[in-house]
Amino acid sequence: MKTVARILLLSLVMLHPAFAAWSQDTSRTYPIPRAEMEDILTDWFIHSGFTLKSRSAQTEMLRIILQQGSETWDIELRHKSPLATDIHASYSFNGNPDQQHLQSLWNFLSGYRKGSSVHVQTSTADIPAAVLSHIESVVCIVAQVNGETVQFSGFIVDPSGVILSTAHNLKGLNSMSVTLFDGKTMPGRILRIDYEHDLALIDVEMEFNAHVSLIGGVKLLGMGQKIYSIGCPDNLGGTIYSGFINGPPRSVDNHPLWQANMKVYPGSSGSPVFNDNGTLVAVVKARHKGTDSLGFLLPYETVQAFIREIDQDPGNRPPPERGWKDTQ
Repeated sequence: MKTVARILLLSLVMLHPAFAAWSQDTSRTYPIPRAEMEDILTDWFIHSGFTLKSRSAQTEMLRIILQQGSETWDIELRHKSPLATDIHASYSFNGNPDQQHLQSLWNFLSGYRKGSSVHVQTSTADIPAAVLSHIESVVCIVAQVNGETVQFSGFIVDPSGVILSTAHNLKGLNSMSVTLFDGKTMPGRILRIDYEHDLALIDVEMEFNAHVSLIGGVKLLGMGQKIYSIGCPDNLGGTIYSGFINGPPRSVDNHPLWQANMKVYPGSSGSPVFNDNGTLVAVVKARHKGTDSLGFLLPYETVQAFIREIDQDPGNRPPPERGWKDTQ
């Protein structure tokens, strides 16, 4: 009888709204003290254009509500221990909850905990979860070229450690280091470079779970298409920008370039560009001189041509042990 009573009691507790609210999808625990957690979150949201609407503190729980236009973040912080915090968060747009956008918050906190300089737009109403899911696949690359330091972006395209990036930063390369999403840095080496297509494959000695497959990418549709880039502008890993195609394709040296209205800063070159479904559509090549809001993109068909030439020239393909089969 007691067992039945306990089961019924547990069922009632699990059905209680408070229990449902603290589910795995909306709650996480981080090894960050609550006071520090409040400081970094408040600073992150305010710098992203949000306003702190309310703050209520109790012994067990601290609650902050932040708003920007029709977007609202409601966050509760509870002491897990002196050095850890339980965080529960909810996001809504026009009063409608949307748990998918919580991923931007979890990515930011994971990057902060691991020492990465992650900057994800907190105003994520226009950033699909399918795009956010690629953030751990993007890397920051620093190269010593002809005695100078250059920094650009790349993204993992094979679990064995193959990275795709632009090639124009690698002329006269002396050495190169690759910084992962979690802040770990390791040396990189060129597997294949093609200055005509402005693309390169770089190898690091590490296995990965997250990667952007080159299979199934799609061509850009044309003017007005919404796009999203993830890269390392100014060496700020995991930075996400949204934009749209605002000009017809141009032919430069017989290769197409798309023009996009999107933030492109020094270091953005080599960033992957996705559509609403999180499918690869392009790679950032460069920005228009004199502005940081107009960029040029290498379309997916240029990536296809680069890979096709490698497949047709077996002598220049990465060795089989580097897992090249997944990028074909």
